[in-house]
Amino acid sequence: MKTHSFLKATVLALAVVTTSAAMTGVATAAPASNAAAPAGAASSLLSRDNTVLLLVDHQVGLFTGVRDIDLGQLKHNVVGLAKAAKTLGIPVVVTATMPDGMWGPTIPELTAALPGVPVINRTAINAWDDPKVRAAIEKTGRKQVLIAGVSLEVCATFPALTLKAAGHDPRVVLDASGTFSDAKRTAGLQRLATAGITVTDYATAGVEMLHGNNDPKAQQVYADLDMPFAGLVWQLKNGTGK
Repeated sequence: MKTHSFLKATVLALAVVTTSAAMTGVATAAPASNAAAPAGAASSLLSRDNTVLLLVDHQVGLFTGVRDIDLGQLKHNVVGLAKAAKTLGIPVVVTATMPDGMWGPTIPELTAALPGVPVINRTAINAWDDPKVRAAIEKTGRKQVLIAGVSLEVCATFPALTLKAAGHDPRVVLDASGTFSDAKRTAGLQRLATAGITVTDYATAGVEMLHGNNDPKAQQVYADLDMPFAGLVWQLKNGTGK
């Protein structure tokens, strides 16, 4: 009897959800499937001609507190993303908060990957509130802003929220960002989702901007991204081809 009652309740619940969804669909009809998404809409793919990469607070001191991702992996991912962006000719804006204080300088692996790219020193918590950072982004004339930061819920999320309010199309790179606990990671992701801001990963962002494997820069971009599984597949191919 208990099983029968449970099944009956489940069927009833599904019926309510289905009916509600149907009513919602009537009330807010979806646009025609062939309707073009507006320029810069979050559903559009990243374009190398319209993207700028913003790297916020990848600093030695902050890295010591990161707990939600392996530090070696975090360094690998943000450096790979920076290298791929450089190869593709995508502008990169790097900023650090009080690097002469307790948070320390930008990790040397990142500055080595971006020779000639200045690190903008700021005191504002939200990078977008700093006039120099804002000017560097706006100078590019690009609307798609790819953001990675430490910490995720502050250094990446705050500028993403304000950039969207300013008419830009921000995306946050999850595995090129880091934070200090699983709770902070969850809070940051929930806030981004509530605001409708896309979250991506470093390798997906790289190949999305590459667009085609027939691109002359494709081989270098894949080398920059250094995806471990791709390297393993290449090794297997070479091993079995002998």
